[in-house]
Amino acid sequence: MNFLAHCGLAMNAADAWECDAISRSGLLAGAVIGDFVKGTIPTDWPIELQAGVRLHRRVDALSNHHPGIRQHCDEYPQHLRRYAPIFVDMMADHCLAKTWSHYYSNTPRVFSAQCYSAIAGYEAFLSPAGQRFFTYMQQVDLLANYHEWPNIARGLSSVLRRLAREDWTEEVEETSLALVSSSQRHFEGYYPELQAAWHKWNAFVALKGG
Repeated sequence: MNFLAHCGLAMNAADAWECDAISRSGLLAGAVIGDFVKGTIPTDWPIELQAGVRLHRRVDALSNHHPGIRQHCDEYPQHLRRYAPIFVDMMADHCLAKTWSHYYSNTPRVFSAQCYSAIAGYEAFLSPAGQRFFTYMQQVDLLANYHEWPNIARGLSSVLRRLAREDWTEEVEETSLALVSSSQRHFEGYYPELQAAWHKWNAFVALKGG
C-alpha cells in the first residue's frame, strides 16, 4: 500500500478501535511516517506514533502476501517483477482515489487535511527526506489528487530514480497505465479485505507499545 491507502486503512482501524483523538492522530501520522523509518521503532517516540508505524508495517506484511496483489504483480513483464510490488502499491492509491466515495463518506480534501494535520503534529520525528516530502505532499495536496495520472507518473519516476533504474521509466509508466483497468479490478477485490482485517492488527497491544 502507498500513502493514501495506508492512511485510509489507518482511519478504518481507528474507527474500529474507537480511538481517542490522540491515538487517531498517531495512527494517521504513522501511516506516512512509517515509510521513512527503518529498523527498530524508537522507544522514546510517543506511544500513539509507535502504534501508527507498527500498524503501517502490519498492513504491509498483510498486503505483501495477498493473492490479489501478487496476481497483479505478475501482470508486469518478468524483468520488472522484482519491483512490481512498489508499482502496484502506487496503483492502489490511484484506484482508491478514483473510487474514494465507494469506501469512505468524507471527501478526499477533508480527509487529506486531517492527515496533514496529524502528520504535522509529529513532523519532528520525520527524517530530513521525510520532511521534504511532507512539504511537497501538502503543496500539491497529493493525498487528494492521486486520481490524476501525472501524480502517479511522477511517483513512479521518483521510485525508479532512487532505484537507479531511470532507464525503465518510460516502460514502467506505459505498462502501469495500460494496466489501470486490471489494477482497478484487483483493487476492488483486495481493498475491502484489508479494510476488514483490523482485528488481525491487534491495535490495543500496539497502542500499549507491545
